[in-house]
Amino acid sequence: MNRSLEEYLLAVIRGHKKGIVAKIVLIICSLLANIFKLVLKIRTKLYELGVKDSTKLDCTVISIGNITAGGTGKTPVAQFLARKFKERGRKPAILNRGYKAEFDGEIGVVSDGRRIKMDSSEAGDEAYMLAKSLPDVPVIIGSERAVTGKYAYQKFDSDMVILDDGFQHWGLERNLDIVVVDATNPFDNGYLMPRGTLREPLSNLARADVFFLTKVNQISKSQLKGIKSKLTEYNSTALVFETIHSPTYLRSLEDKKRDGSNLDLTGQQVMSLSGIGNPESFEETLSSLGAEVVNKVRFEDHHRYQTEEILDIFSCAAEEGIDLIITTEKDVVSMPPEVENSILKQDIELKVLGIELEVLTEDFELESLLLKLEGKRWKTRR
Repeated sequence: MNRSLEEYLLAVIRGHKKGIVAKIVLIICSLLANIFKLVLKIRTKLYELGVKDSTKLDCTVISIGNITAGGTGKTPVAQFLARKFKERGRKPAILNRGYKAEFDGEIGVVSDGRRIKMDSSEAGDEAYMLAKSLPDVPVIIGSERAVTGKYAYQKFDSDMVILDDGFQHWGLERNLDIVVVDATNPFDNGYLMPRGTLREPLSNLARADVFFLTKVNQISKSQLKGIKSKLTEYNSTALVFETIHSPTYLRSLEDKKRDGSNLDLTGQQVMSLSGIGNPESFEETLSSLGAEVVNKVRFEDHHRYQTEEILDIFSCAAEEGIDLIITTEKDVVSMPPEVENSILKQDIELKVLGIELEVLTEDFELESLLLKLEGKRWKTRR
């Protein structure tokens, strides 16, 4: 979808746009949302009646998903868990659908856990970024996770598969469902798409086993309490873990070293550059590091950068006296080599901010969670 059209629709459904045209658009969106709700009910019933089957694998299956469209932080959660399981001697594999990937086959091996076999255009930005950040974990793309999951189990001897964006994927049975909730925009306006951004009704949160609340440092304590209360209303038994997206390093484009000693941006006039689901959170993180974000350049999620637009961005930055342009790792993997080469020729430096998930919980509780995800006995506090 065109970014300007997407922004207009979001402004309409959130009540920021008024007028007769906005009202007509809202009516159409409401009608479509009712149709979407009916389709969801029919689909659910087909699985409940056994008309549509779910495949069961002979290994642990963990789904990481969300209930809203857009960026909630699912991929950092997948990275965090995959690393933890590798440390514990497990053999995880990550299944990603390969959104906007040029590869359109049934099974695409982005990484076999030893080397990366696809570039970002073939694999899609998220799958490629997962492969780069987890060099010893197989990453496989394909729309049918039952097929890619079976492949991971048989080909790589994986004893655990992680579904990145799997809450609405019913074709594969899972042992546990993790739902990621963006604390800065947990449920949007509460309506189903396209009247809102909900992918299914909030009542379906009852299916979750664990909630990961992301970016809790960017909201107030009262707001956090309200989100937890809402989750309890729909699911009183699921565990809730608070997390933050912690900035860990700031590197130059050509430097692959991840040095966390240079994160102080105090006094820097910065332009943010992002094509992600929640650019506001990224920009807030830059401000928290002391940067004065004087210009915010946003593209649609999964944007593939072109040389001409990059040159325009640097030209604008020069006119505004920008000290530094900062982007995300996800954006960098969407920059072809010719785009990177044009960036390296510019007078203004572009840097990449690395962000990792940090779980704000006691070690005991995190260990208990990992045991549960491994299918082992759940410990209780005495």
